[in-house]
Order: sequence, then C-alpha cells, then structure tokens
Amino acid sequence: MSQPQTTQSEQKRAAILAAALREFEACGFRETSMDRVAASAGVSKRTVYNHFASKQALFDAIAERLVEHGRYEGALPYDPQRPLDEQLQIIAGQVVDMLCSPSFMTLARVTLVELIRSPDLGRNTYELFRQRQTGVANWLEAAAADGRVTIDDPVWAADQFLGMIKAFAFWPQILGGQPAPDAATRAAIIESTCNMFLNTCARS
Repeated sequence: MSQPQTTQSEQKRAAILAAALREFEACGFRETSMDRVAASAGVSKRTVYNHFASKQALFDAIAERLVEHGRYEGALPYDPQRPLDEQLQIIAGQVVDMLCSPSFMTLARVTLVELIRSPDLGRNTYELFRQRQTGVANWLEAAAADGRVTIDDPVWAADQFLGMIKAFAFWPQILGGQPAPDAATRAAIIESTCNMFLNTCARS
C-alpha cells in the first residue's frame, strides 16, 4: 500500500517544526526568534506565522510532538490467558525503546530545559502528558480486576513502574550525558524492573 503524500503546506509545517527544534536546542526558548526559525527552515517569516501564531504556539507544538512520541501505551491490551511477566516485559520494552529513541531524547531535552526555566510553559504540557500516559495504568487496572495483582491505585502504581525504568533508561541520559543503554543493559533493566514490580503486587 502506498504511503499518503504530504501536501506542500504540511511539508513546510514539518520543516518549521524541525528548524524550531534545532534553534530551541541550540539557543533556548528566550533567545530563539521567529526570524531565526524562518531562516533555518528556508521559508519566509510570514510563512512561519501562517502556521504558528507565536513562538509560544511553536513551542507548544514541539511539546505536543513529545507527548505524541511518548504514546507507547495501548499497544498491548491485557490478556488474562498470558503470563503477567511476559506481558509486562513487552510493555517495559516499549517504554525503554521510546525513552532511548534519539528523536525522543532531543524533544525531551529541549522541552525539559524550557519547562525548568519557565514553569508556566510546562503546566499544559505536563497535564497533557499525564492524560496521554494511561496505558500502563489501564493494563494494571485490568490485571487487578482479574484478580492477578493487588493494587489500590493503578495510576500511582504505573508511575512507580515507569519511574523505575526512567531511573536507568532516561535520567542518566538527560542529566548525566550518558549514552543510551546497549541491548544487554536494556534487557537487564526490563527484567529487573518487572521482577521487582511483580514481586510486590502479583498474587500467587
């Protein structure tokens, strides 16, 4: 099946977003101007404003891309016939792959830096991200309803699960400048996280 073709307008919008991401990464939100974005994208300033009414709107669009990029959830519905550890390791693998993606890391660095500098920028992004990241919680809720795990608050438990993964597959890259973990390390992160998590909540 052939891929749908993008329109010229869509191509320009994508070019503007890519240019804005480069400029925000290099200069930060405050120092980046719409003129710089236009020059980097190879379009006129008017074209930039035709797609994005302000620099804030441009940043919001980049933050939205981060949220969309992180929508790993929902790929694995809960299966009552399948072993819990097998299902959870697949979910953990999806999360690790997403966190270690170069494009996700670039988006995360740009977004997090600006959210730390300007908390007001981050409120909508944080709420949007929280609303979208429901897959793990939904899976845990279904497993609890099936009597296979004991969990009082699926959202809280999902945050704990994701936090364990991020401690090794995300924050060292963001804060420590470490490279993405290799395949063996990723496998160890996935296995140890799932084992530790299920040891606390799985019903025998």
